[in-house]
Amino acid sequence: MMSPAPDYLTAIGMTAISAFTASWVLWALGRQYWHQGISWAIGSALLYGCAYISFSLQNVLGWVELQISSKILINAAISMFTIALYQYRQSENKQRDLFILVFPILVSLLLAVVYIPDNIATFSILQSAIVIIQTLFTINVLFAMRARTPGTGWVVVTTAAFLQLIAIFPLLFTKVRPSPHLIEEATTFDILSMWLVCVVLFIKLIVSSFGFLIMLRDRQSVLEQDKAKLDYLTQLPNRAALVENLVSSIREASQQKSLLSLLVIDIDHFKKFNDNYGHLAGDQVIQQVAQILKQQCRATDLAARYGGEEFVIILPHTTLQGAEMLANRLCQIVQAHPFQLKNGEKLHVTISVGIYSDIPTPQNHWENLIEYADAAMYIAKKRGRNQAVVYQSVKNSSN
Repeated sequence: MMSPAPDYLTAIGMTAISAFTASWVLWALGRQYWHQGISWAIGSALLYGCAYISFSLQNVLGWVELQISSKILINAAISMFTIALYQYRQSENKQRDLFILVFPILVSLLLAVVYIPDNIATFSILQSAIVIIQTLFTINVLFAMRARTPGTGWVVVTTAAFLQLIAIFPLLFTKVRPSPHLIEEATTFDILSMWLVCVVLFIKLIVSSFGFLIMLRDRQSVLEQDKAKLDYLTQLPNRAALVENLVSSIREASQQKSLLSLLVIDIDHFKKFNDNYGHLAGDQVIQQVAQILKQQCRATDLAARYGGEEFVIILPHTTLQGAEMLANRLCQIVQAHPFQLKNGEKLHVTISVGIYSDIPTPQNHWENLIEYADAAMYIAKKRGRNQAVVYQSVKNSSN
């Protein structure tokens, strides 16, 4: 009958090789994301590889120092992957990252001092519990970032984290660890548990490494798509993005029977301004007006460039009174703002604003809402500019 010990040793070695291979693939395919967590993910895979080499040597030589080092390397590898997730979130906190990296290592060293060499089995069980706690913390970080993580990469990485829990959990119930006398000391449950650890961790390494790479590429793809929806001059959403958002807002407001308000904003006398100061100066004014609009909007609002010197702001769940207050505030801020050109000259411009507010129906088209607010904006210009007019006023004036 063949001994399972050599096969077990081979399994650990293959896991180590897979870790080193994963680190190379991460570097080859993801080095452009170096400051977005990929460097920490590569470090994590390398540490896993070193840990499993220590496991292999421990299985052959039986040195307790190798067992301690392998445990500490696993602690560091899990911590580095958790830090990689924080880096992906662009969450910079050196003290937090240092604590995540150092604290599990210090606890493992303390356990080694207390339990080794007299009670190695207890040390191993407690150290497995530390790994489980670390993995649970990693899963918590993953769930906290779900809302802002597009694509399937998050699902892959989270699945890998749960696989690690499955692999480590049986080790809480077995006192046997890799050693030259494994076959004499281990029960069938012990051997099966360690085989499960090897197989699942092998899968986990591959899944988590490529999952993290998928996360980075998914986000890059979304960023490129978002960039295509930005106006090149103002970096506000362009007309296509505006229409997409407005259609979605109309559908949502009609379903919820909630108010939807719209502002159409036009810079006054812009053609004369271009004629007097040039188109480059006009572009600077458009950029500065766009910045004001963006600053005054809520997180739920959308300010977009509709075309030329005209802007649109979508205000979900906003009453007519709230829309009027914002429109009047924008007129005041723009009028008071000193528009500084690149030649140092300071100018003052004004805007005219048209307001539309109502509970839309499914039959409402986005063009109609723009048309209503745009008609009110032209009334504002006829009345002297630098003011806001409500669409209802336009209907009343025609009666």
